[in-house]
Amino acid sequence: MGSEKQAPQPFIRINRSVPTICMFYILIELFPYTGLGRILALPLVFILNAALIISVIHLIRKLSPLWCALILVPTILLSMWNTILFYPQEFSPSIPKQIKYSVAAILHYDDVTPADWEGYTYHPSRTGESEKYVVALYKYKRQVPLDGTTYFYNDTDYHKDHPIRSLSDIPSELEPHHQFIWWLLQTFEK
Repeated sequence: MGSEKQAPQPFIRINRSVPTICMFYILIELFPYTGLGRILALPLVFILNAALIISVIHLIRKLSPLWCALILVPTILLSMWNTILFYPQEFSPSIPKQIKYSVAAILHYDDVTPADWEGYTYHPSRTGESEKYVVALYKYKRQVPLDGTTYFYNDTDYHKDHPIRSLSDIPSELEPHHQFIWWLLQTFEK
């Protein structure tokens, strides 16, 4: 009587790198301003997450499928958090702070005024003003002059060749994670 191999459990068959690769893709699309930090950070985060998931799978391989799921789901969420936390930003706040600012701006949609987009001045040391600017721009988009005198982020240096001339062009000219804020506001019809 030979020893029978136990069939792999369905949760163990999941490719261990899929959550990290998905998070990398999302972060690269939404937060592209990483500088050279991405060259170092991505491989290190990938190795950290792979070690975490491989260790957990090794420890839980003899548990029932229910216990595997109860342990793997938080582990995968932890690996996704590691990816977000260690993803570098060149001149912006960390990703968790930018997400916090975005959520706060959306939640305070009713509190934004035209002054939040008209009086905004672009500067790299941000504390949530740019997210508030995007929400205010969305809320008051019908009041934006389309004659070429208004610039994205009120920045006549960087955006001097792209003044606001059409409401439909606004989302494509915003920073990537600001495009996502705009999409959320449009989708949920704020």
